[in-house]
Amino acid sequence: MVTWRAASAGTGARLFHPDPAVRLEAAVRLGPRARRAQLARAGGWPEHSPGAVNAWLLLVTTKPPTWREPLLVWPEEPPTLGRAHPGFFYPDPLGFWAEVRRWAAVLVGARQPGWGAQEALAVTTLVHVGAEPARFGAMVALASPRVVLFLDEAAWAASGLEVTAVEHHHIRDPHRRGQVYEGFWARDDLGRTVGKAPQHPAAHNLYAAAELDDFLRARPDPTEPARR
Repeated sequence: MVTWRAASAGTGARLFHPDPAVRLEAAVRLGPRARRAQLARAGGWPEHSPGAVNAWLLLVTTKPPTWREPLLVWPEEPPTLGRAHPGFFYPDPLGFWAEVRRWAAVLVGARQPGWGAQEALAVTTLVHVGAEPARFGAMVALASPRVVLFLDEAAWAASGLEVTAVEHHHIRDPHRRGQVYEGFWARDDLGRTVGKAPQHPAAHNLYAAAELDDFLRARPDPTEPARR
């Protein structure tokens, strides 16, 4: 059962600021008591879902963790605040997490050009919703992300989101002539940037990195959230 508690409007506002740099600075500066209180909101965090409680970027997938290496222990640690989750650095032989790190750096770097992977991942969460689509809504309430990217069609279909200003993008399969994959960028009614990737990071051998990066960089900036 999903038990995450949404942040109140007056609690740690800078932790959920529209600017990822403000979120990161606020998380780093949290005192021990406030940090414990924020982390306590994330009870029941799902397996194989590294990330930050105040993620500015939310990556969503339903795919099972086929990248899991039997001889390498997965760092099943609680979510973070102010630092990158160690799960993002899992050395899987498929290269899935290396690709996720690259995507996050490009997506967050479009807003913070001086940032590397460590800073970008400190404001990123990848959630495996699996067979529990309610995890997506719970994560949105918990972290208040400003950019949401669905990594597969099933995750997008299960989200129930309605979006506007949809811009479709296509990338080519470098190995099969004429084969293209479609993704999109859009906005929802809260001004968040919402997208569906043309391909999943696990399929990185089926697309050219430069073309996928062009898609990631094409994301529109989220608008300022409406005041409540």
